[in-house]
Amino acid sequence: MERRHRGSEGDRRTCGGRRLVDADGGDRRRRGAARRRRFAGGDRVGSGCAGVPRRATRRRARRGPSGRGSRGGRDRGSGRLRGGGRRDGRCDHHRSGGHHRSPDPMTPALIDESALPHVRPTPGAVSDGAVALRSATEAVRSAARDAVAAWAGIGSALSAPGATDALPRAMDDAGATADGLASAGGAVAAALEAFADEVSTVRRRRRALLADVEELRARVTASDSDDVVPDEYRADNDDLHGRARRLHTRWDQAQEDLSRAVRTQVGGSFLLPGPDGGTFAPPLLVVDLAGVARGFDDALRLPMLAELAADGPGALERWAAEHPDDARRLLDEPPAARSVRRWWSALDGDEQTALVTGLSAVIGNLNGVRYADRGRANRHTLEVELPKAQAAREAFLARFRAGEPLLASEVDEYERVLERARALEALDRTLAASTAAIPRSIVALALGDPPLAAVAVGDMDTASNITVDVPGMGNSVADSMEAWTEGAANLRGEQRTAAALLGADRDVATVAWMGYDTPDMPPSTEVLGSAKAVDGAARLRGFIDGASRTRGWAGGAHVSVVAHSYGTTTATLAVARIPVANLTLLASAGIDARVPDVHAVDVPPDHVWASQSKLDTVANVGRGLVQLPGPGAGGDQPLDTGNPFTTNRRTVGVLPSSHRLNPGDPSWGARTFSSNDEVVGGRRYPGSSGHSATPAAEDALSGEHGEDVGYLDRGTSSLRNTSYTSLGYTPSGRKIP
Repeated sequence: MERRHRGSEGDRRTCGGRRLVDADGGDRRRRGAARRRRFAGGDRVGSGCAGVPRRATRRRARRGPSGRGSRGGRDRGSGRLRGGGRRDGRCDHHRSGGHHRSPDPMTPALIDESALPHVRPTPGAVSDGAVALRSATEAVRSAARDAVAAWAGIGSALSAPGATDALPRAMDDAGATADGLASAGGAVAAALEAFADEVSTVRRRRRALLADVEELRARVTASDSDDVVPDEYRADNDDLHGRARRLHTRWDQAQEDLSRAVRTQVGGSFLLPGPDGGTFAPPLLVVDLAGVARGFDDALRLPMLAELAADGPGALERWAAEHPDDARRLLDEPPAARSVRRWWSALDGDEQTALVTGLSAVIGNLNGVRYADRGRANRHTLEVELPKAQAAREAFLARFRAGEPLLASEVDEYERVLERARALEALDRTLAASTAAIPRSIVALALGDPPLAAVAVGDMDTASNITVDVPGMGNSVADSMEAWTEGAANLRGEQRTAAALLGADRDVATVAWMGYDTPDMPPSTEVLGSAKAVDGAARLRGFIDGASRTRGWAGGAHVSVVAHSYGTTTATLAVARIPVANLTLLASAGIDARVPDVHAVDVPPDHVWASQSKLDTVANVGRGLVQLPGPGAGGDQPLDTGNPFTTNRRTVGVLPSSHRLNPGDPSWGARTFSSNDEVVGGRRYPGSSGHSATPAAEDALSGEHGEDVGYLDRGTSSLRNTSYTSLGYTPSGRKIP
């Protein structure tokens, strides 16, 4: 019986109106005997028929009853499949009435697409990458050569006192470094171009092979055989498996050739540090051009600064004045903290001092520099900029005294000058409270609009734990830095007390982080939105990451965050994308829906705590709820449970907040502790009088003697409990795993 799939000769030569071609592009013409394959180690060629010796079956298939080759199998040199065996579709054994047995277990299963290599890259994308890489590295080479040529004449240009012949040599190695980078980039680009050719070939052959696989499967499906692989198709099936293996080998080799070419360049260049382990995973290495560019910049910028420092602070000041964009870029696109740390430690004391005073605005904020030296740099910036700001303010005030009104275009400038002067004065007073026992230093300072800063209490270079305190609405460097730093000092003092009781390391540091533009106080409605929290979260992540990298800590180890009010909105958005060891949320103004529960932050769940005083009726306003004290007294957190007998809050209004989640609610999942009156170990700890974090500290700074106390004021229950949770302990003193 003629098989239905054989069709006419014309049908066999075309499919869907196209002429069939093999994997190498040749015509799929039917001719000749069954194609035979030779397996390594003398394995069989073809599968034969059950009950007939394989060699005999092969001889019959090869010669046929007439002694001429049969027309079964696959034409030599062709990918075209043919119906196998005799014209009636049966081997001699079947014609004589032999019974079909189960397939040989060594026979490959019927091939399908899963046997073919998976080729994700496209030739065009790989070629584009090669062109981009070659172009980028050649541009670096050209720019470096131009820079070297321009720099060569700097010696005569900087003939002012203090300049030496060392400055022109600062760029001597730039040309060679750029040439090396361009050569490496060119070699990798060439490897990518060769890889693109292989991708094209492998993809083309895969398409042809897949067409043959689908054709074979269609014929097997149309056959009336009960076998998974009928005897007449076993040779074809074996052949397709072999082609698939060879294509896999070719694809694997192409990837390995690319990886080897890249490894050769990466391994031999400090500009292209290899990934940990020194291996590259197929199917395609992604070349981090941005990382290469950063490495190139670091290799040039840091040695250049060292050369300038050798000539004293004056050379650095002149460079910054003449190249303000380059100086600014050191802050906007800083070198890697690890590179900075190695570079800084290799400088001698005079060079470090020159950089601290000659480039203080950069060094005071550069991750990788020791925090003690960052403090010195920012103190120098304060000493330089404070008189300037005061003089600018005095100039405006003199005009007021003379009755000269401000132009409309000058109002914003006056407000900026006033804010800067007040901020610098607040920082000056904050540092004036520093003592040998409780040292304070400015570890971040940005004199923008508004001025932003961070003041460390303790030694950040040696501390075993660093706690970053994040403020909420209405706080600024000018108005709040002193009191916020007092709160950080209170927390550090309480942490040291707790550490002594627990037998833990007492060398801890806290940071009064005023590093973002907080929402304005009501009647502004900024506190009901998340925009400022999103901006603050990005800045907070940068500070936390810088602290970890400067200290060489990994995975957020030894860094804790304590946040208050809107600071909890900011902090949770931040630590959703960067790990910390402990997170404590005080008087939360609400958590953004992008952080739906405790599992959304990169903190071990048992290390996340929340607390709100029952007397605090402001925090919930940030969450969009206007509440009054309820009749019940249950629980240590203010919650409207909906049960009039147990609830301790009564909701009387709803506002449109974008961060409505309460971390103290069981549905969010933070652990809670009391910020109410408590007695612990026979000692009474008062609870927070309301929403403020440091009202007692503010009163003391202003010379007043109020009765209110806040979450971070000395002696309160919330401060005592926070000191434990920020060190990784429960308020009862149990170490949290």
